[in-house]
Amino acid sequence: MKKILLIIISCISFNISAQSDIKTITRPDGNTIKYFNPKPIIIQKQYEVGTAIYKNVTSGKYMINISVLFKTIPAKDIKGKLTIQTQGKKGLVLKLVKSEQVEMNGRKLATALYEIDKVSLVELKKYPLKSIFFYLGDKQTGATATKNKSLIITEIKSLE
Repeated sequence: MKKILLIIISCISFNISAQSDIKTITRPDGNTIKYFNPKPIIIQKQYEVGTAIYKNVTSGKYMINISVLFKTIPAKDIKGKLTIQTQGKKGLVLKLVKSEQVEMNGRKLATALYEIDKVSLVELKKYPLKSIFFYLGDKQTGATATKNKSLIITEIKSLE
């Protein structure tokens, strides 16, 4: 009985802490966006990749943010499609909505937003992340997720 109670309390605590990380902004065009700050999913010697889920509450559309922190390679723009492989059977290909470079704490960071279609949303809610690939300039870049493989599932469920 004590174990069941402990599991229930742990689940409630985790859900509350995930929801407290949600940020909300109302843009000048009237759209309300709920989002998370990016968390690392790939750590390489040359770069780190973080991701986060965004939800346009006004339209109901979901987007995924990819942020690349450049360590030992020159900064480049994120371009083209995003390919995600989950631990399910489907590979997902998402369309780029917006990309830009910013400077944060004296370091270059490339960010991009990709729209998540309905079929991909179902897949991302069910299965942990396996790998992610995107284009830095004209070169496809990415790798197997090394951290936070269930991050996308948790964030989508928190925004529902």
